[in-house]
Amino acid sequence: MPTPANWQAGYHSVTPRSNCPHLHDNISPNWAEVTVDVSKPCTECNDANENWRCLKCQGVFCSRYINGHAAEHHKNTSHPISVSFSDLSVWCYDCDDYITSPLLKPITTALYVSKFGEMPSNSNEIEIASEEDTTEGGEGPSNSVGGSGPSKAD
Repeated sequence: MPTPANWQAGYHSVTPRSNCPHLHDNISPNWAEVTVDVSKPCTECNDANENWRCLKCQGVFCSRYINGHAAEHHKNTSHPISVSFSDLSVWCYDCDDYITSPLLKPITTALYVSKFGEMPSNSNEIEIASEEDTTEGGEGPSNSVGGSGPSKAD
């Protein structure tokens, strides 16, 4: 709960919305087949400091605090959902809010593994693809952790 002292210091809590109506139609159906690499630079300016990955087309673009190519990508394509390489948060440009959903768990888990080199402690039965498991075209077998893997978005 924010306190007056926190507000004065510039701190506030963020509660992601769990009912984003854009999620189902804007996650690439082949997410598990795409190479996940959180060190990839922005495809527009080649900056690698604070990038986001579009969940519709898998493009990598820099944040609004670098050169704003992720927001520009949304404006030009209407692809609303992106995931941050920095903190693995998911943003919907159409809702103008952070979002959360069980559909995102395989995606954020794959990014966590790319970033930290290990599975997060809260992952169960998640299937992800890694650099070693994919061909240059981004297709190939995936690592299976415990089960049949994620279901694809409707």
